Amino acid sequence: MDLPESALEFLASLIGKSKNTKKTYVTIIKKFHERIKKESFGEKDILKYLTELELKGAKQSTLRLSAIVLKKYAKYMNLDASKIPIPSYKNEPKQIYIREEDLTRFLNSFDNLRDKLIVRLLLFTGCRVGEIANMHVEDIDFARRVIKIIDHGHYEIKKQRLVPVDEYTLDLLRSYIKGKSHGRIFELSVRAIQKMIKRKAIKAGLPYANQLTPHKLRHTMAIYWITKGGDLRTLQRILGHSSIRTTEIYLDYDFQDMMRVYDRVTRNFVNS
Repeated sequence: MDLPESALEFLASLIGKSKNTKKTYVTIIKKFHERIKKESFGEKDILKYLTELELKGAKQSTLRLSAIVLKKYAKYMNLDASKIPIPSYKNEPKQIYIREEDLTRFLNSFDNLRDKLIVRLLLFTGCRVGEIANMHVEDIDFARRVIKIIDHGHYEIKKQRLVPVDEYTLDLLRSYIKGKSHGRIFELSVRAIQKMIKRKAIKAGLPYANQLTPHKLRHTMAIYWITKGGDLRTLQRILGHSSIRTTEIYLDYDFQDMMRVYDRVTRNFVNS
């Protein structure tokens, strides 16, 4: 069925969301309306739909995302959404990221210049995969060692920003572009990059290879930043988060590191 006018207006209001995010919103809202078979709806319709998803065995992440989108949709329509719960991630697998003991092995699995460059950009800049697929030669400021993350029309950029980059990755970039002065750096789709990352993770023998995505490499960068002593505000700027609350989720990993150190040190207290 075609989406009702109210749904189209809501989707049009999603300014600043990436194309992939908007596509997800469209899918969720379309499935919702196809199930309830009517244009007007209320909180009870959403609760019933979410319950049906859960009974059908939907993943916790699917339930959570559907609840978030439909709750926002209801609020946009000025409907009461106070009773719509947002499921937690408590039943989901542990956060997937490249463990330190796996990092060298993973990086060594990339045996050509293009792929090695892409994985380093993901890991060392924290860029989204769409931002890398969208990246142009003219976005690279070699003198200042920064990359300008801007919208070239291939991928909608949530937040334009400057991202620092390390010297080794810049050297790889120089070798790869070979004097090219403009245009896209990588003639690859987001999907092609996703497949490449998973294929190399499997080659490296990572136990969590099938769950590894380019976005998990962005998480890896953020986790390393916090656990190695980087500050939250700078990380927020690098990742392009509009709110510091989004970046604060990575503080949990710093807390986990603190607890490991605490346990190791206090284990010796009784003998001192």
